[in-house]
Amino acid sequence: MTTRRTVLLGATLALGACNLRPMLHSTNGEAVRGQLEATKIVGLDGRLGQLVRNALLDELNPAGVATPSAYILDIKLQRNAQALGIQSNNVITRFNLRLTASFELVDAKTGKVLYESRVQRIASYNVGEDPYATLSAEVDAERRVAREVSNNIATVLAVHFATSPT
Repeated sequence: MTTRRTVLLGATLALGACNLRPMLHSTNGEAVRGQLEATKIVGLDGRLGQLVRNALLDELNPAGVATPSAYILDIKLQRNAQALGIQSNNVITRFNLRLTASFELVDAKTGKVLYESRVQRIASYNVGEDPYATLSAEVDAERRVAREVSNNIATVLAVHFATSPT
């Protein structure tokens, strides 16, 4: 029993000594949250762009707070489907859907680019004999990859706001 307590105490002290801290629950967490909420999203067209935009709005401003735009997030998407599973009779059975998002964070007042980066995610889907099933699988892969890309963009922005002076 004493060994258990010693291990538990040691683990608690080790975790307390590390530099891990929740980003949005720290002292500057409210400032980061406010900066994320004050980001206007532009540059997303088409159905896939709307999927990314809606998912990103959920990430940046989940409460839907009306905030004046201090930043503009300009995003360009590039979609690419690549055959992954090819049978011996040249029938494709699986695709990798790759979505690349290049983005710039711009100061809304000055027009100065504050940060730019790129994220990329891949989702796979099966090709079946039924065209509707294949289309449904492709649409689901688009939803998944759009959610992952928007989550990554929101995380990168939160880190940028947390580490950069306001």
